[in-house]
Amino acid sequence: MTKTNHGLDSLSKWVFSSSGAGRDAAYNLVSLFLLVYIQFTVTLSVAQFSAITIIIIFCRIWDAVNDPMMGTIIENTRSKYGKFKPWIISGAVLNALVMVSLFWFRPEGWSFVIFFGFAYLLWGMTWTMNDIAWWSMIPSLSSEAKTRDQLMTLVSLFVNVGAFAVGGLIPVLTTGNAVEAYRMIALVCALVFFASQGAVLLFVKENRDYEKKEKLRFTDMFKIVSKNSQLLWSVASVFLLYLLGAIINSLGMNFFYFEFGYQGASMSIFIIFYALGSLVGTGIYPVLTGKFNRAQLLRYSVYIMTMGYLIMFSTGYVPFIPQSIWSFCAGGFIIFTAQAVMYLIILVQLTNTIEYDQYLTGKRNEAILFSLRPLTAKASGAIQQGIVSLILIVSGIYSLSNKISTLEQQNVGAGADISEAANAIISQASPDMLLMLRCGITLVPMILSWVTYFIIKRKYFIDEEVYDVILEELKLRREDPEHFDTTALARLI
Repeated sequence: MTKTNHGLDSLSKWVFSSSGAGRDAAYNLVSLFLLVYIQFTVTLSVAQFSAITIIIIFCRIWDAVNDPMMGTIIENTRSKYGKFKPWIISGAVLNALVMVSLFWFRPEGWSFVIFFGFAYLLWGMTWTMNDIAWWSMIPSLSSEAKTRDQLMTLVSLFVNVGAFAVGGLIPVLTTGNAVEAYRMIALVCALVFFASQGAVLLFVKENRDYEKKEKLRFTDMFKIVSKNSQLLWSVASVFLLYLLGAIINSLGMNFFYFEFGYQGASMSIFIIFYALGSLVGTGIYPVLTGKFNRAQLLRYSVYIMTMGYLIMFSTGYVPFIPQSIWSFCAGGFIIFTAQAVMYLIILVQLTNTIEYDQYLTGKRNEAILFSLRPLTAKASGAIQQGIVSLILIVSGIYSLSNKISTLEQQNVGAGADISEAANAIISQASPDMLLMLRCGITLVPMILSWVTYFIIKRKYFIDEEVYDVILEELKLRREDPEHFDTTALARLI
């Protein structure tokens, strides 16, 4: 077994990174397609659908509040498997069971709303157990900048593989046979999720220097977070990046159904370009970091993303960009290539606040600090859910999709072609309804990308030079436990 820098062996690196595919396949099935599944397979009134929306928002907010609590619990965990692995595997098992139930149990009307409320709350809490532990394990694998960049690149690569495997296949596999198809997909995702996290338990080695630490009180969590300004600004940028990505993903199925008809091919083609763009962006990131600093890469990324969003918005509205799936795919490829680079930059920045906090306080608290990453994902998900549901209801799209859900329910076990009947319903959408969808999927994320850029530019100061100073100081402290000097960093900022 070969080892990379700072004791990160190859087996641990590849097993841990590849486990992200199973996790994100399971997560994206629920986060991106559960509402679509409900919208197009369960006949609910506007009041009941609104109740579902409120439940999701409430559960996301609760999960966001619960995440730092989970981080504190993980920091205080002592076991022969380490502090991360027990929560990684137990969270995976419980979450997989709840995920399957969400797609297999189908009560009707308000009974469905009540069942959904309990099941979705459990899904979020069990996902938190796995998610915070998994992400918090990353800093314990390596603290060396180059090794961490390589690890984060691999993690992002496999996360994209899992997300896009689900995102690309589901539209094709479920349209016209949604109820039965979603059930089988949920089973497969649950099994892959469990297997991938089991591999982490068995084969990944973690740094166990936590045994030297004192246990943390829950109140310590707030002190740690409030004193790290760079962490707070990193969390704000992650929140906005997740929000802009979630909006385009959540509106995607509706957008392509109502632009190109009730078939999954258009969405799947777009997802392929989404995946290609993300993989290209992830693949070229290590090369780009050798030629440009993170501030330059961030600026170029937002410029390129803006160009892609404008192409998508203008498709069919200007003579030189025809109404075509390929025009949307071209814009999407540009967006997601740059977005992948931007995501990695922000993720590295968030990770670097671990060492910054250790530099300031002399203590290292990965789980608490990394619990804020999923917290922002869930908080952004709550906002995104409200925005998406509001667009669907106010525009009238939901009322039309509710008619299609009746067709899907009638088609269970029959296997008939319902595309003609569904397209007749879709044709009732007005130009104003379609324009509202397009603004939601392009202009709103574009504005959010610029807000993200300006927050980082003005508030985040841990660049490459500052990070090197931090690492050098931490090295001196390891060599001399009595050494503690923060004046070098003060001179830089």
